[in-house]
Amino acid sequence: MNISSEKSTLSILKEITFLESFTDDELNNLIQLGVTSQVEAHSNVIIEGESSWGLYIILSGLVGIYKKNKLTKSQFDIGQLRAGSFFGEMSLIDGDPRSATVRTLTSSQLFYISKDSFQSFITHTSDLESRFYSSCIKTLVKRLRELNDDYVVSQYQLWQVALKKEVKLK
Repeated sequence: MNISSEKSTLSILKEITFLESFTDDELNNLIQLGVTSQVEAHSNVIIEGESSWGLYIILSGLVGIYKKNKLTKSQFDIGQLRAGSFFGEMSLIDGDPRSATVRTLTSSQLFYISKDSFQSFITHTSDLESRFYSSCIKTLVKRLRELNDDYVVSQYQLWQVALKKEVKLK
């Protein structure tokens, strides 16, 4: 990896919430363990249900996130991620299969680090592993709070629609 891409990768890694406790030196060492690749538009990067092997960070481009409905098997577009975003982070913690499909929407530059390399890296320094997991917990709690808020809003909206239909039926 050349110096200019290391700097941009470093600045992007510094913005990732679950890596916020890492020092610049630690992040630079982490960069050395990863691989940067250019991926064509409309390419599947990961597929829901596949084995999980590592973390991806978007250096440039745009990707779409797709999730299958377990009942109908239909695939739904659930969001998009831009440069500075990441996906596959859950694979750093567990060995469960991928929970969604990620497909590039534009030509994208991705930084990838394998789960094995990452796990080896964080266990190399005495307190790095605990700092990482502490950051993960904070990130997961924030996501859970947002999910709870979204759930309450969506339930309220569903009940509003259901009650309007009930009134029209009478």
